[in-house]
Amino acid sequence: MRIPDERIAEFRELYADCYACGLSNPIGLHLDGFHRRSDSEIGATFRPRPEHRGTISSLHGGVIAATLDEICAWTSVLLADTLAVTATLDIRFRQPGDTDGSYTLTGTLGEASGRRLRINGAINRGDVVVAEARGLFLATDSVASLWPSNA
Repeated sequence: MRIPDERIAEFRELYADCYACGLSNPIGLHLDGFHRRSDSEIGATFRPRPEHRGTISSLHGGVIAATLDEICAWTSVLLADTLAVTATLDIRFRQPGDTDGSYTLTGTLGEASGRRLRINGAINRGDVVVAEARGLFLATDSVASLWPSNA
C-alpha cells in the first residue's frame, strides 16, 4: 500500500518525536516537505539552526549524515512501501555546509531484493552537492501494517 500524498502528514504524526523528521522533537532536525518527485525519487527540505553547527561556520558532519540517513529511510517508506533500518551507509562529503539557508534532500530507490534495498541520498544547497550517500537498508514492516484495512 503506497501512502497517498495527502496521508504523509498522518504518517509523520506516528513519528512526531523522531530526531530527524519529527516536528514535535524540540532538539530534532525537523526535516520537512517529504514528497515523491517521481516513481524512483523523493524530496524533502532541511533548514539548519545555529545549534547544528560544527566549527564556527560549518554544518556538523554528523547532522549531514543524519539527514542523509533519514531521506534514505523515507525513500523506503514512500517508494518501497516498507519501513526499513540502516544496514550500511557510505557518505561522501563534497563541500562544506553551513547553518544559513535551506537544503534540498533527495532519495532514490535502487535495487530491491528480498528485504534488501539499495538507496541513494543527497543533500544539496542550490545546485551544489554538499554530500551524497549510498546505503543498504533492510525492510522491517510493511507500511500497510500501520493503517487500518479501510485506509
